[in-house]
Amino acid sequence: MTHPAAHSLMPLLTDRVRLKRCARSCMRRPTGPGADGVTWAQYRDGLDDRIAELAAQLQIGEWRPGPVRSVDLPSWRKELRLSIPSVADRIVHRALRTAAEPVLDADAYPPWLFGWRRRAGRVDALTVAARHLGAGRSWVADLDVAAATSGAHLDDAVSWLARWVHDGSFLAVVRRALAALPMPLAPGSGLTPMLTNLRLVPVDEELGDLAVVRVTDNYTVFCTTSRAAERAAEAVTGALAACGLRPNHAKSKVWRPNPEDLYLAG
Repeated sequence: MTHPAAHSLMPLLTDRVRLKRCARSCMRRPTGPGADGVTWAQYRDGLDDRIAELAAQLQIGEWRPGPVRSVDLPSWRKELRLSIPSVADRIVHRALRTAAEPVLDADAYPPWLFGWRRRAGRVDALTVAARHLGAGRSWVADLDVAAATSGAHLDDAVSWLARWVHDGSFLAVVRRALAALPMPLAPGSGLTPMLTNLRLVPVDEELGDLAVVRVTDNYTVFCTTSRAAERAAEAVTGALAACGLRPNHAKSKVWRPNPEDLYLAG
């Protein structure tokens, strides 16, 4: 394992080519403006100059995020409040995540983590799940994490990343980005997927001896018997409790799926 102190990520964050690539990646998503009212169409006008200015601000430590726009959307029979940063701040969020995630993929994440991760999506998760079922692990403990993005403090969120990345200047930018949000893991932030994955890494570390597939904030443990699946559910519950989290019981169960029922919730 590479020691996190070896990673200096600021050169990646301030590189104009990488920032422009992050901007174009963000533009591919149909999202509205932030609180400043600037749209992607407006930001593209003079894009190279805007990126150069953004890179300079990040380089000399003068970048400061603007206020976010809040939008309420219906989700799971409740209102989900999204925090929409300005388009420029979204570029910084994406650049921070793009710089950090290769380190996390190499050092932090288990191989059975899918979703909120580069080149490890739900189709890949289903392939691994089918392999477990084909090996006779036909009982499943399926646990969804309740409120995985709630209840975290700013220092907590920064410390999850600081465990793996010791570039102080880079972490300072992360802290500034998060401080501008109503909560560190605010839905709508480009950093929330990465930080939520990191929040659950201590849980992952407690489950290394089990046949686990995690898709975002849903744990599926494959077992050979119903009793083993019950014990696996208890193990996941205990590991979550040690991190101040709990399962969402309405979306969690121990069951024996038929092959045609193969899916991963979350």
